[in-house]
Amino acid sequence: MARVVGLLKNAAAPTLTPSGKESEARAIDPQDSTVTDADGKNPVVVKEAVRLYAKALAAKKAAEEDAADKAEILRVYVGDLRWENAVQGDYQKTYRVVGDRRDKLQYAVDVSEVARFNPIKGVKSKDVIDEHGKDAFDAVVVQEETIKIKDSILSNRAKRLELSKKLEEALGADGIKEFFQKDTIFVVREGMDEKRYTMVPEQKCVLEKMFKQTSDSVKDATVSAD
Repeated sequence: MARVVGLLKNAAAPTLTPSGKESEARAIDPQDSTVTDADGKNPVVVKEAVRLYAKALAAKKAAEEDAADKAEILRVYVGDLRWENAVQGDYQKTYRVVGDRRDKLQYAVDVSEVARFNPIKGVKSKDVIDEHGKDAFDAVVVQEETIKIKDSILSNRAKRLELSKKLEEALGADGIKEFFQKDTIFVVREGMDEKRYTMVPEQKCVLEKMFKQTSDSVKDATVSAD
């Protein structure tokens, strides 16, 4: 268990949030206080730990932002290459982009297409069908029925307990209607991540208007070059 050496004193200055608003936190000035390990060794100055912690977080944030920028460059590069090959019937889900060989490492990154298409809010299936036709719609989209617990049940403790009891029994049609709400959702057909490259124009329009595909995943694939 870590040990604190030194006094903890309340600071006179008011505490503020990073945005400059007054905070409810109580400020503590550790002065020369240190924290050691259980044996009283390896002391760390608390004020120094504060500074190093903040700097480490800032460096991590900057590194993550820089990595995100570079990842987007790789997505664009691989996306164009994948599209060019896929329209010719040569589809490849994952490409390994090979970088420099230095520092006894072979730098590389795997960029993979993600087969996840999220419905775009506000788009009405009827409007898409009217514009692009039922055949194009059916080639891309599958209609599914989902059931979820009503908000009015979740916010009512008595009803939640009643539901728990009922779920122990076999729920009939009447029970479903009482406790659940039925929704209709639209999802893309299986294999759309590959099929989308060779679809006819009307089908592509249906896909692009109703769904937004998740960005390619980008993962470090660097290996030792020894």
